[in-house]
Amino acid sequence: MNRKSERNASALSHPGRLVISAILLLVLLYQWGSALGIEAKAHLAQILIERAWQQKLEAPDVAVRPWPWADSEPAGRLQWLDGEGRVRKDLFVLSGTHGEALAFGPGLMAGVVAGARVVGGHRDTHFAFLRDLRDGDQLRWQSESGRWQHYVISKRSIADARNNHLWIDPSANAIWLVTCYPFEALQAGGPLRYVVRADPLPAYPVERASLAGVQW
Repeated sequence: MNRKSERNASALSHPGRLVISAILLLVLLYQWGSALGIEAKAHLAQILIERAWQQKLEAPDVAVRPWPWADSEPAGRLQWLDGEGRVRKDLFVLSGTHGEALAFGPGLMAGVVAGARVVGGHRDTHFAFLRDLRDGDQLRWQSESGRWQHYVISKRSIADARNNHLWIDPSANAIWLVTCYPFEALQAGGPLRYVVRADPLPAYPVERASLAGVQW
């Protein structure tokens, strides 16, 4: 092939390379945009749910939806405290653990009896912090009455949802936090679950929430 033919072949292949590069760039931007969109949606939803929760504290018997088309309402507030009592994570929990609700916040599983609370969340958004929890760390839960109950993490385990019931005792006065596992999995929906159990700390006085200074 002479030099003229080589130049012509190069010129013809150049637009093809540009098209392929543009397609790859668009795919990459779409993936980044999807990830950022999920994070943004999760963050914005928590702001709206917080406002609904403050209304719920004022009128516990009234159903308050965070947005008009929501199919769930806030059911509690969950915080992770460090050793000095500072809040490291503050989440508002929705009623129900169906897929749509979990996209906006952790969900309180329905049908659990006695004092047990089972809260599920996505491993890559609201419940990503579960990997950092250690035995002895503290959680606290605010109910619709506005009262806070303190808990201490007593057990962390990995369970197979196909073979057992995640080792959850519905008769225990405890909180279970459940998310998919492993945290680094490329695809969600596998059978493994990361389960954290927290038991109540009776030594802590029951705290009453204050609505003073709430900005609407």
